[in-house]
Amino acid sequence: MSFLQRLFAGKPKLDGAQLAQSGELKEYAQIDLLGCFMQPRKLHDPGDQQRWSRALPQPYAATIRLFEQLGWLDVNTLGEYTVTPVARPFVEAYHARMEQAKQEAMRQVRRALEAKETSEALTIRRVYEARFPLGKAPWTGPEPQLSHSALTRRIFFLDHWLLAGLSKPTTDWLKLYAAEQHLWGAHWRLPATEIPDDVLAELARPELDGPDAVYWKAYQLALYVDNQETWQRCKGGDHVRRLAIVGPDDEYTCDHCRSLLSKEFLVTRVPELPPRACTSPIGCRCRYEPVLEMLDDIEA
Repeated sequence: MSFLQRLFAGKPKLDGAQLAQSGELKEYAQIDLLGCFMQPRKLHDPGDQQRWSRALPQPYAATIRLFEQLGWLDVNTLGEYTVTPVARPFVEAYHARMEQAKQEAMRQVRRALEAKETSEALTIRRVYEARFPLGKAPWTGPEPQLSHSALTRRIFFLDHWLLAGLSKPTTDWLKLYAAEQHLWGAHWRLPATEIPDDVLAELARPELDGPDAVYWKAYQLALYVDNQETWQRCKGGDHVRRLAIVGPDDEYTCDHCRSLLSKEFLVTRVPELPPRACTSPIGCRCRYEPVLEMLDDIEA
């Protein structure tokens, strides 16, 4: 558009309802960005602004100005931007659409995992996340490594004391639940209505109700697989000689695990996680973290 055309074009126009339902990434990316301001917040940091600019039809700053001109964004005296009542229906419609996409993707992943097709499940996750402007859904975990589906698959074949005493139906259901969360890189609690009664009865304890007990047991299975992968990868290489044990230190951290936190061990001598001595009611949440060597140490 020439300068004169822009000068006499008047107030810019944009159909928010159409953008919210568009199949073109650069179009609905504008509503996705707008949705970041449903609660008052300041603009994104420079790095995120650059990433957004690659997804939008125009640079980030120009898009924000356009939203203000359209009356879709307000800014307060603190420099915080908020979606206006005029634009909220567009964002809500977009979020409803993406929630449907999420539920469908989760159903497809579960079906693939039920067949132990973890590679297919990971492909479904990647296709789903590619629909988002920054290539990442707001609720999923970090960008998965190439070996992620192979790690998820290990959960189905675990034979570990974490599962001791559990019946096969409960073990099979729990492994599927843990694999699903590991595949997505996210953890969520299921309502009791979505958990088989036998599983609830078998896992519930006086200090932990059924849904919480199920959640934490699945969490431990996924964490165990990740810890084993970290240990094996470091043990098989020559660039990491030590592992640190890290994790939360709160009211659920037992004395034994607290004694291990922040300590470093040679890879070949690091204590196994989870430790049998852990007495936390929700289980051990410790993980291995490779200790990066200084260049001088490596050369030495």
